[in-house]
Amino acid sequence: MKKAAIFDIDGTILKDMSSERVFFRYLLNKKIITAKDVLRFTTAFTNNLFLLKGIYLRKNKYYLKNKDYREIVSHVDECFRDRISPHISPIALEEMNRLKKAGYMIILLSGTLSPLVECFRKYCNADIGIGTSLSIGKDGAITGEVDGIHAYCGGKVKVVERIAAEYNLDLPASSAYANQYLDVKFMRMVGSPVAVNATRLLRFYAVRNQWRTVEF
Repeated sequence: MKKAAIFDIDGTILKDMSSERVFFRYLLNKKIITAKDVLRFTTAFTNNLFLLKGIYLRKNKYYLKNKDYREIVSHVDECFRDRISPHISPIALEEMNRLKKAGYMIILLSGTLSPLVECFRKYCNADIGIGTSLSIGKDGAITGEVDGIHAYCGGKVKVVERIAAEYNLDLPASSAYANQYLDVKFMRMVGSPVAVNATRLLRFYAVRNQWRTVEF
């Protein structure tokens, strides 16, 4: 069996930042996203807020609805290079390198968009990168919905279960790095959870359960 080190991205290896929000602002500045797109996103957000669909709010990709998928993805590399990669923690990169040399499979797991996660995977020399896939229509346009498992909160548990079976991972011998209390569900699946740049609630939980706490 293989041991793995599973890293969250936003707030963990990317401190105090959301990669998808950066990409959103990038597309807005390029006028690829318009006021009409923002209104559609806000309307969907508000409607589901009133319906108490809390987790669904994170799945709202309506700011990209009807956009050509290939065009959107064509902007990912430049945005990542210029606006995101300079903020990746050098300490996080050192930790991944150390673990890789120790024989761990490095896995990046995030609710951010899959094309962004792939940029992180290459930059961090990780073995696997899993993010949130966009639903694409037959015409190549983005529907605004998520395709498959949304790698956020409880969705991360499902993803870890899947990749553990697929890659024959030894979860008790593995580690997980994350910054939010919502990540506790998947962090508890491994033998060595690590609270990174932890929110107050996660730090409290980590200290109470004698988990390692670090700052990246």
